[in-house]
Amino acid sequence: MLRRLHAGADRGGARHPDRDREDANPRRDAQAAASAVSGGNRVTEEHDRIEELLAGYVLRSLSGEDAIRADRLLSEHVPSCPTCRRTLAELRELAGELGLAAGASSPPTPLLQGIRRRIDGVARPSRLPRRVGALALAASVVALAITSGLSVSLGSRAREAEAQRGTALEMLSLMGLPGTEPVDLDPQGGTPDRARFVQVSAPQVRRIYLAARECPDPAPGHAYQLWLGSGGTFVPIGEMFRPVDGVVLLTLTLDVSRYDEIWITEEPVGDPPPSPSPDGRSWRAEL
Repeated sequence: MLRRLHAGADRGGARHPDRDREDANPRRDAQAAASAVSGGNRVTEEHDRIEELLAGYVLRSLSGEDAIRADRLLSEHVPSCPTCRRTLAELRELAGELGLAAGASSPPTPLLQGIRRRIDGVARPSRLPRRVGALALAASVVALAITSGLSVSLGSRAREAEAQRGTALEMLSLMGLPGTEPVDLDPQGGTPDRARFVQVSAPQVRRIYLAARECPDPAPGHAYQLWLGSGGTFVPIGEMFRPVDGVVLLTLTLDVSRYDEIWITEEPVGDPPPSPSPDGRSWRAEL
């Protein structure tokens, strides 16, 4: 499906025009002169590489430098490139259709054990107990998403469940990067203590993950809004959301290093207010 430099194996690159640009083998339109495509090979090869990274991103198969570069492309290049936006949409559609081809199945025990070992490896003894609690919460959401539990809770099509699994695996991969410290958000006011959120981000990755279990439903006509603050000034981030059977799993592309505080508040459905409301349920933490 990915585009390549030549449309067919028997069709070479463009050559210098001879005589009146007649093609001795006129199977297709006349090829452009070499001067007209100067540098074109380099651009095509670069987009080939971008498409490979986008395919890996959609299939959740990237790690290390490739994952970091894909995050950069998604935030800096793809929004302004119609070709890459179209390619990304096509790849997502194809991945969604593949997700419908097979039913959900429970992962083998070694997989879940591997998840727990990876989480334990991130949680070093020198870290504060609340950091360990944040890791445990993130791990539980990841495990729930990878198993069929979240799919059943969502009551959705396979492609939506696969997308949630992919988000959970991305969060797990991010937690293994150096400098990643999940942040446990404190329930505010009358918010039940068992209802906790965890935020996961890393300095070199412009992406934030938000996860929760046992999150109460907002009041009728309300939803939850994520805010990020700097110097006491907060801005709304992303769309309002509601939990599904107490579970929240979100991902947003942004530079978290610009902010020093995170706040989730309960707000009336509609446009976000100018500032967070402390009256309803809320969760808050320093970054």
